[in-house]
Formats: sequence, C-alpha cells, structure tokens
Amino acid sequence: MASLEDITKRYYETTASRGHRPTAEHYATSAAGLLRRLGPWLPSDRTTPCLDLACGCGELIYALEQRGFARTHGVDLCVEELDEARKFVRAELVVGDVIDHLVAQHEGSYGFVTAFNIVEHLPKERLVDFFREARRVLRPGGALVGMVPNAVSPFGAAARYWDITHQIAFTPNSLTQLAAMTGWGDRVEFRECGPVPYGVKSAIRYVAWRALRGAIAAWFLVENGAPRDGIYSSDMLFRLRKES
Repeated sequence: MASLEDITKRYYETTASRGHRPTAEHYATSAAGLLRRLGPWLPSDRTTPCLDLACGCGELIYALEQRGFARTHGVDLCVEELDEARKFVRAELVVGDVIDHLVAQHEGSYGFVTAFNIVEHLPKERLVDFFREARRVLRPGGALVGMVPNAVSPFGAAARYWDITHQIAFTPNSLTQLAAMTGWGDRVEFRECGPVPYGVKSAIRYVAWRALRGAIAAWFLVENGAPRDGIYSSDMLFRLRKES
C-alpha cells in the first residue's frame, strides 16, 4: 500500500512532472521569477555556501548559480527530481531527508539556506528540530528563507490542500512562535507572494492585487479590528537571520 512518504519519494512522477520542463527556457523563466521574489534577501557575498532544502528539480539552485553563487548544495528525497536537476545545475546534490541532512552538517556550514515548499510537508513534531538545525548550520549573519502556505489568506486553503502531503499551513504568528522557541528570537521578516511588476501584464496584475488585498485588509479590520499582520497572499515568504 502506498504511503505519503512513497508519494514524496516519487514526487516527480506523482506531482512535479506536470509543471516541470527539462528545457533551458523553463529554468530561465523559473529563475527570473524566483530572483524577483527573493530580491534584496539574496546574500551580497556570492562566495557564501548555499543549501536548498527539498531542492526538487533545482530551479532555485539554477537561479542562484545564474546570479553568481558557485558554492551550491541541494537535498531532496526524490531521486528522479535530482536527476532532472543535474542536467542544469552544478550543485552538489544529495538524496535524503532534509532534517537528517541538516543534523549531519557541521555547525556554521552555510551562509544561506532556502526552504521553499518544504516546511509545510513536515509533521508538527519535527518542526522544532527543523528550525533548530537550520539555525545551527548557519554562520552568524546567515539567513534561512522559506516559502509556506499562508493560513491568514482567504485563499490559503487552496495552498494548504493543493498537495496531499502537506501537513500544515502557517501564519506570521505561528512562524514567530517557532522562531522564538528555536533560538532565532522573535524578529521574523515576512513578504507576500503576490504579483511582482516587471512588464505590462504583471503591472496590471500587481495593480489588481493591490486592490484585492485592500479589500481583504478591510474585511479583517471590520471583523477583528486589526489587519492580521498584513500578509494576505495564499503563499508567503519568511526570513530568519542568525545574529550570533
């Protein structure tokens, strides 16, 4: 009988292959979008070692390498996804569980750790270990940047239940709780994953999104008397920095 772990290990077959294309155009387009999302959250030092957790087919690693980062590493449970990634990236890629991989790394091994679309796959009882280990492997001044489903969004259920292997969605408050209990402190930075203007069509989408999010904020103000952290897109980005 197939389990959720089997789906994860066969993620390319069950899920990723529907959106992935093994072409330079696909990687270039994906990289451009990811770099627009990351923006100033990218490290300024291009020599810093980077680790992408649950790297999948390697689009984020490809984006980092295109931006000049040479010391790139990735880990994923799905062998097929890593095989696809190796066609386009130079990174050291390892098959494995992300938390087990973090535990095996030396303290201060990396300056930049990314966790896009993975934290929501972890059972609640493993979240504390994940955040503690991610902090441990970072150098002072390093950062963990992740993307997770946003339960505050009126459309957050679509992100939460899009994938049967998702275990949880998050809010800015729940991520701040995790940060506080795992040594990061309570300073967490958040960003929406709404449209980023870079052309005519995206600018139109951006304007429409601003109007829509204004209506969502008004709804929360009427219902709760507060805007609920002001992060309303169905997915959200967060950044945690290791101060010492």
